[in-house]
Amino acid sequence: MRIFAYIRVSTEMQTRDNQEYEIRRYCRKRGLAVSEWVSESVSGTIAVEKRQLGAMLERMERGDLLICTELSRLGRNMLMIMGLLNICASKGISIHTIKDNFDLSDTINSKIIAFAFA
Repeated sequence: MRIFAYIRVSTEMQTRDNQEYEIRRYCRKRGLAVSEWVSESVSGTIAVEKRQLGAMLERMERGDLLICTELSRLGRNMLMIMGLLNICASKGISIHTIKDNFDLSDTINSKIIAFAFA
């Protein structure tokens, strides 16, 4: 299992430091080591495939884990996030969000959460 950390800010004026700190703290508490960090400054309205997030998802494989501070870092609206969750589910990629406290993996609880979002 590889662990990918994703950080997104909307503008260069915003700092990535808080998100990085939260991810590092989360991983330290759980004994996890991040394999790859992806950080970008881009609007959440830009399509996933046109962002570094899309390239990262292409590299990810079944059993990998994506960690971010909250679902809103992945996309600006629920339809975009649902599409991303669908991609991850079909590839067998788990998502953990820190502030939202979501563990979206191949479990019944994750499927219920995804159904609720849908």
